[in-house]
Order: sequence, then C-alpha cells, then structure tokens
Amino acid sequence: MIRPRHFAIAASLALVTTACDNGRAAREDSLRVVQSKQMQLMTQLSAQKDSLTKVILEADDFISKIDSKVSSVKGIRAKGKKGKELESPIQQQIQNRKEMLARVDALVKRAKETADQLAAAKEREAELKGENVRLQGENEQLRSQLDENQKMIAQFSETIERQAQTITTLETEIKTVGARLYTAYVIIGTEKELLEKGVVVREGGANLLIKRVGRTLVPARKLDSELFKQIDQRETQVIAVPDTTKRYRLVSRQNLDHAEVEERDGTTFKGHLKITDINGFWGPTRYLILAER
Repeated sequence: MIRPRHFAIAASLALVTTACDNGRAAREDSLRVVQSKQMQLMTQLSAQKDSLTKVILEADDFISKIDSKVSSVKGIRAKGKKGKELESPIQQQIQNRKEMLARVDALVKRAKETADQLAAAKEREAELKGENVRLQGENEQLRSQLDENQKMIAQFSETIERQAQTITTLETEIKTVGARLYTAYVIIGTEKELLEKGVVVREGGANLLIKRVGRTLVPARKLDSELFKQIDQRETQVIAVPDTTKRYRLVSRQNLDHAEVEERDGTTFKGHLKITDINGFWGPTRYLILAER
C-alpha cells in the first residue's frame, strides 16, 4: 500500500513533468512563430531589395541617357572612363549623379551665357531697329530734299538754257555789231584810176585859164563802199601795197603816226603799211585811200 507521502511526491513529480512538457511546447511554438516572422521579413526584405535594385537600375539608365544628351553638347566635357567600382550600386549611383550634376551645372552655365548673349543681341537688334527707323526718316528727308533739288536743277537748267540762247543771240548781235563797227574799207590805185572811179577829187589851187595849179587829191564827199576792199580792223593789221618799190600817198584822213612803214615822207611812204594802233589809225575814218605816185 502506497503511502500518502510517496503519493504526494509522485503527484508532484507528475505535475513537474507535465509543466516541463507544456513549457517546452510553448517555447517551440514561440520559436516557430519567430522563425515564420523572420522568413516573412526576409521575403519582404528580398522583395524590397529587388525593387530597390530595379529602381536603381532604371535611375541609372535614365541618368545615363541624360548624361549622354548633356555630354553631346559642344563644350561640355564628356564622362570619363570609369574608375574603381564602388562597394554598392547606391554609392555608384550617387557618384554618377554628382558627375552628371557637374555637367548639368556646366550646361546651365552655358545656357545662361547663351541667354545673356541672346538678350544682348535682342537689345542690339532693338537699337539697330531704332537706328534703322531714324535712318529711314533721314532717308525720306533726303529724298524729299533731293526731289526739291532736282526740281530746282530742272528750273535752273531751263533758265540756263534760256540764258544760253540769249547769250548766243547776243553774241551773234555783238559779232554783227562788231563786224559793222570794225569793218574798214581799203582802195589802192593810181591817181587816174581813183579819179575815174570817183573815189577822189582834186580841190584847191590857182585857176590859170589852162589849168589849176596846186590842186590836191582829197576823198570824195560820197564814197561807194562797193569800190573798196572790205577788211576787219581787228584781223588785218598790215595793208599790203601792190609794189613796194613805188611810193604811195595817203589820201584819206588817217595818220601815219599810228603805223609803221619802210620809208616815210609826210603823207607819202614806201613799203607795206603796218598798223600799230587800230583805234588811233582808224579813228578819223574807216575808208583808207592810197594813191600810187
């Protein structure tokens, strides 16, 4: 028969054993829960890592495309060769972005310079347009002034043409008047010839029944210019005699003091008659009468 004490011990051992079994089972359940949780977390972490890697790769591809476009711009330094690989894609991506940002900054700087140049060009264009407008206005004024000048020139031309015609008419009249004014008449002949032509007459002297003594030759009161040779006093300065060995007498009223001859004796001379003073010689008369002695 089992003693009560022994029964109590056995019962206590059974309880202890049961409790230990129950604790072990609880710990195993907790461990499985933790392991399951860890698996879930690892699965999530792996999925997130894959997603992050995909995002990094897509970002890297996008950055590469942008970098390629930026590097194609003239004056922007192209991306150099890759150096030592970094420990992680993220670090590599950060480095790539830094390099790309440097080139983007250069591109932005270039764009700013271009914008400044464009603004300056536009300002210069505006100035040139204003200058062009001013020049167009001046050009219009010059054209208007030119038109007025052309009209004035046309009027002046008409006036000059009329004046030229007037001058031509006056010159013709002057020549006509001058020809009349400076026309002279010359006749040379023997006393008999001159008397027969009626160019000279004898006047004065004593009447001695048979003939008049001391009568001299003088020009007739009325002279026929058709009997004389017509000359221009301005052009004819030498009166040539027919025979230089003979002596000629100046019958008309000219003065030999205004002429040069080879040999002179009062109003008679030998040789050609060279006029030295036109006005003084032709002043008394325009008719020159020389009688051969």
